[in-house]
This record gives sequence, structure tokens and C-alpha cells, in this order.
Amino acid sequence: MSITHCIFDLDGLLLDTESIYTECLQILCAPYGKNFSTETKLQMMGKSSLEAGQILIRNLNLPMTDEEFLTKSNDIYQEAFPSAELLPGAERLIQHLASHNIPMAIGTGSSHELFLLKTSGHRELFKLFDPVICTDANEIRLTKPEPDVFLACAEKFPSPPLSMSQCLVFEDGENGVRAAIAAGMKVVLVPSLPLSNYDPSVIQHATLTLGSLLKFDPVEFGLPPFDDI
Repeated sequence: MSITHCIFDLDGLLLDTESIYTECLQILCAPYGKNFSTETKLQMMGKSSLEAGQILIRNLNLPMTDEEFLTKSNDIYQEAFPSAELLPGAERLIQHLASHNIPMAIGTGSSHELFLLKTSGHRELFKLFDPVICTDANEIRLTKPEPDVFLACAEKFPSPPLSMSQCLVFEDGENGVRAAIAAGMKVVLVPSLPLSNYDPSVIQHATLTLGSLLKFDPVEFGLPPFDDI
């Protein structure tokens, strides 16, 4: 069955925010003599800010409350995220799908406030997505790796897919891949960290793994070919 709808993660997939997250959280951890590790980062990806903070505090044994983490991290994010750049291949793929009227959604672990902050330099491009489902949406009870965010995307499309298997999810994180599979959707993994850091079972169960969105061939999923090929 061909793909009719596409759902995109945001951080580390469309926007180069994962490197910004790493820098910001290292700044937050440094005064306590702690190092923000790749292992902890993988656990945090796709989670809400609160859940991510709880993982960080627990893993690094940081002497702060959840509220202190949210306040301190948000202060750092406000300065850093507006400079987020698009990752290679992102704009080309988005514009291509939009030009062929392929419905597109964003399903992200970011709050709506952080989504607006991160995309502030690319507002016109992100207007092409409908819906945008953030982790603080009313429909979201559980975050990735649970499928709630992607199921909400499918439900909120102006013209929903006939089957979840007609949805193609683009993800960079383990939790996101697991969420897409749990939703019954196909998923392209475009890792934002070296592949050696990922659980082999995640790579095995992804429909396709690519080094970059530049490598994506829409024809493989029954989507229109790129016009510039």
C-alpha cells in the first residue's frame, strides 16, 4: 500500500536543534561537575521537557527539582533556539511534498512554546504542516515511545489516512521509531547521532535507515519523484 501521508519529527530531523540541546544542557550541568552523556541524551529524545528533565536529574544525580530544571533550561533555550538551522534535505523534501499536495504533519516532543521558538526563523516553511502536534496537546497522554503523538497526527489531518500503514514517519530518535511502529506506521530513521549509539533492534525494525534526508527517494514509498531529478 502506497504512502499517502507523511509525519515528521522536529528536533534533529528537520532542525539542527540536537546539537543546541547538547550545548545548552552541558551548560546547565557544568556547575555541578556533571557531563551530559550520549546515553542520557538518547533516553531524553522525544520526551516532554518535564520528563526529559527528570531523566537528566536521575541519571546525573543533579541537586535540583523538576521546576528548577524547567526554569534554568528554559532561560538557556530562549537565547539558543531561535538560531536553529534546517538540516540538509529538509526544505527540499518539505517543499516537494507540499507541491504535490501530500498531507504533512509535525509530531514532536517539544511543547508548543518551544516549537514556535525553534521554528521562528522558518515560519513560512512550517506553515505547510497541518496539523502540528506538540507534546502538551490535549490529545497526548503518553509521550514517545508510546504512539499517542503520531496517532493524534493521523486523526487531525484535514483528510485522515484510510489506514495507519499509509503514514510514513520520519524520525531521528529511538523513542520516535518505537512510537511510529507502535502506531502501525512505516518509519524512516535518519539518526542525529552516530548509528553505533542506537539499539540494534531499533535499526532492524525501522522501515529504512538513511544518513540524511538528502538520501530519501520518495518513489520507494509510492510518492511523486523529485522534480529536479
